[in-house]
Amino acid sequence: MPRPSWKNLRGLLSGALDFLLPGSCAVCGAVLGTEVKPAPASARVCRGCWESISLLRPPLCPRCGAPFSSEFALSESPGHVCGKCRETAPRFDSARAVGLYEGALREIVHTYKYDGMSGLARSLGRLLGEHFPDRFRGESFDLITHVPLHPRRYRERGFDQSWLLARVLGRGVGLPARPYVLERTRWETPQSSLTEPQRRANVRGAFAVRKPKWAEALEGRRVLLVDDVLTTGATADTCARALKGAGAEAVHVYTLARTA
Repeated sequence: MPRPSWKNLRGLLSGALDFLLPGSCAVCGAVLGTEVKPAPASARVCRGCWESISLLRPPLCPRCGAPFSSEFALSESPGHVCGKCRETAPRFDSARAVGLYEGALREIVHTYKYDGMSGLARSLGRLLGEHFPDRFRGESFDLITHVPLHPRRYRERGFDQSWLLARVLGRGVGLPARPYVLERTRWETPQSSLTEPQRRANVRGAFAVRKPKWAEALEGRRVLLVDDVLTTGATADTCARALKGAGAEAVHVYTLARTA
C-alpha cells in the first residue's frame, strides 16, 4: 500500500482529533455537546443529520439497484429490470446502496473523502453493516474487497476510503475483507468531471486482479465489492469484469450511496 504524502498528515490528524473530541457537525455545523448529541458511533455528525439520511426503499431494479418511480413494474413482473440494464446488462450480478447520494448522506460522504475525516469510516462501515442483511437477502459471499485508489490518489488523500469501509463491514458481518485484490493499472481523469459515455471509456481496462496472489484464490468465489458511491456504474462494471475474468463466480456491489 502506498504511503500518504506529508501534506496529508495534518488532515489525518485533524480527522483523528475530531473523532476523539467532537466539535461541530460536518453537515449542519451545529456544535456537538449536551444539547446537540452526536449520532451513534460518530463524532462528526449530529443525531438529527444522521437520522435524516435518505435510505433507499423498494421498488428497485433487481440488477443495478436503481429506484423505480412506482410499484407497477415489479408488481407486473417481479424480475423486471430498468431500461438501462435491459439495454446493456452490467457485468456485476447486482448493486445495492444504503441511500441516495443527496442531502445529509452526500455531505457526510464528501466530508469523509475530501476533508481527511478518515475517522468517519467506523460509523459509515457500521451503517453498511446495519443494512447489509436487507440489501443482500438470500445471498452468500466468500470475501469482501474494494474499488482501489490509484497510488497517486492515495498519496494525495492519505487513506483509501473504500478499503476502510470494507474492513469495518467485514468485521461487522463476519466476512474476510481483503485489501487490494484489484489494482488500478493506469491513472484516469476524475470520473466526477465526465459524462456517462466518457466515464465508461475512461475506466475501460483500468483495473486488473493483482497476480499471482489473487488469480487462483478467486476461482469460484462469490465476491462483495465495496465502494463509497455508485453513479453510472462504469467503475463497478469494469472491476466486476476483471474479477470474473480471474474466475470469480459472482460479483455484487455495495456502496454507501448511489445517484437516482
